[in-house]
Amino acid sequence: MRAVPLILATGVSAACATYRAGSFEMSGEPMLGERTTAGCLDLAVDVARDAVATGPVVQYQFGNRCDRAATIDLGGVRVTGRTATGEEVAMVPYDPYNEIRALALDARASGRERIEYRTSRELSGDVVAVCVAIGAIGGDAVPAAPLHTTCKDVVPPSAVAAAEVSP
Repeated sequence: MRAVPLILATGVSAACATYRAGSFEMSGEPMLGERTTAGCLDLAVDVARDAVATGPVVQYQFGNRCDRAATIDLGGVRVTGRTATGEEVAMVPYDPYNEIRALALDARASGRERIEYRTSRELSGDVVAVCVAIGAIGGDAVPAAPLHTTCKDVVPPSAVAAAEVSP
């Protein structure tokens, strides 16, 4: 059985409500994961497994704290993985239709994206931790040096599949 790709970033989605700077909330719900600010962007990044995705999934949530549009560049984010044997591997977004690109996020708007990441070799199922350089998300912001990076362990794919089964 072939897995259907459900995790794909198609652009920046803006919520209807106005984002309040520093709140790390979208429509009254808290942003999940590691939080930081880069230029005009309040960012939260979390890593998980998905029962359908081959590789780990990174959830990005962002709010524009400025009174002008800000650029979100999810394609420029550096993501690495660590395998069960301790090897560090580069990871790339799974983007079969080449849709991930830098886009503008309106002033005081917020949005979210979930992107599956894979390795260049067939190691995605063996990746046990993912590190995301979240300071690079703001395409027009000069990131602090060094980039703020968050790392998170991910559960094995077999554990997700078992947890998603319902009678």
